[in-house]
Amino acid sequence: MGPPKEVTALGWMVGTWTASGKIAFGGQETDITSSMTVSFDGYFLKTVSVDKSAGFKMTKTVMIGWDAAKSQYESYTFTNMAPKARVAHGKMDGSKLVMVAEPWAAEGMTAVMRETMSKFSDTKCGLLLEMKIGDKWMKGMDFVLVKK
Repeated sequence: MGPPKEVTALGWMVGTWTASGKIAFGGQETDITSSMTVSFDGYFLKTVSVDKSAGFKMTKTVMIGWDAAKSQYESYTFTNMAPKARVAHGKMDGSKLVMVAEPWAAEGMTAVMRETMSKFSDTKCGLLLEMKIGDKWMKGMDFVLVKK
């Protein structure tokens, strides 16, 4: 079985992407590079990525599926920095996939994160990662990925 049509609609993400930019958490900003490979895997869209910043390397595997009963996307993100997966739910907003995570414990803190992937063209997309602080969303990472 292949993925449902809602997941195949994310096919524009399939490929290998790279980016460099800035990441800001805890009031500090530093350079970051990212590489990401996206493919279909059964019912899911699978993303495998490596982010490098300030001598730290974060690996990440994300499985995005469709919850037909709730009419929303659901993702599970596994990283080398947390003992449990980050679970998020979201919807398409025009050409943007917006996913909001349930509270997630990583590196000694619990956070609520929002990740937005925006299609700019067949070879460029945007990645915006925000963290909820109180009632406000604070930008942590915002850059353009380029497809190889």
